Amino acid sequence: MTRIIQLADIHFGTENPVALEAFEATIKELEPDALAVCGDLTQRGKRSEFADARDWLDRFDIPRLVVAGNHDTPLLNIYERVVSPFERHDSYFEDLSGPVELEGAYLIGMNTSRGWQTRKNWAEGSVNLEDLESVIAEAEGPASHGKAVFLICHHPFLSPPEAPMRTATRRGRRASRRLAQSPVGFLLTGHVHAPSVTVVDDEAKSYVAVSSGTLSTRIRTRPASFNLIELKQEACDVTVYNLHGDRFVPEKPHKLSPEYNHAEPHVTAAAGPYEGSKS
Repeated sequence: MTRIIQLADIHFGTENPVALEAFEATIKELEPDALAVCGDLTQRGKRSEFADARDWLDRFDIPRLVVAGNHDTPLLNIYERVVSPFERHDSYFEDLSGPVELEGAYLIGMNTSRGWQTRKNWAEGSVNLEDLESVIAEAEGPASHGKAVFLICHHPFLSPPEAPMRTATRRGRRASRRLAQSPVGFLLTGHVHAPSVTVVDDEAKSYVAVSSGTLSTRIRTRPASFNLIELKQEACDVTVYNLHGDRFVPEKPHKLSPEYNHAEPHVTAAAGPYEGSKS
């Protein structure tokens, strides 16, 4: 069995010390094989926040894959945010950018965040389709043969149906259609600060979109949380761990099968009301 812990939106600068301490205690019990960190390690992109985030992640002596989030750009340095938005992030985490190869899984990272955009909400995601093709080419390579392939990024390609906020990722639907037709079986993301498991369908193919909650004080409708993903032969369980008091408590797991014939919400990757056919 392969165990992966998915976490996101730690937001050092507004981190939750109780959640971080409880996470450290829980991870010792769960003994995962790897950590997938889905962006927003900092609140304002300060060097001190990145240093604190790196120090904390270095407490876990297992493979880690880290991608950037929209908060991981220098908030108050407009010039740097435009010219080199992820230079600070990469200086701390480039060695954890992946890929990560496990016995039953292969993890690949991709950046969907931007330092600035020509739209009002620059915090929204954007998929570079050439980057996605590079990910898929790697997923089709010999290193991932016979393994479950996970793509890790910050922004959901499609807005999770039950999320407390709607997302509008550029080229998200085109990326979803392409992902569903590829060997990548799972998309792990953050950004919405709430856990969810959604099956994204395109014609006869699908992928599973798994969103993680936050370990910061910036909670919305759900408590601080993270996800445990367990691969058991061809089946997969996703268990949300919620913070109750000073400890994490597991929910009933989402049990996934290769046929996707389970009760999780399904959405279609076809054009819809939020992005349109050209997205």
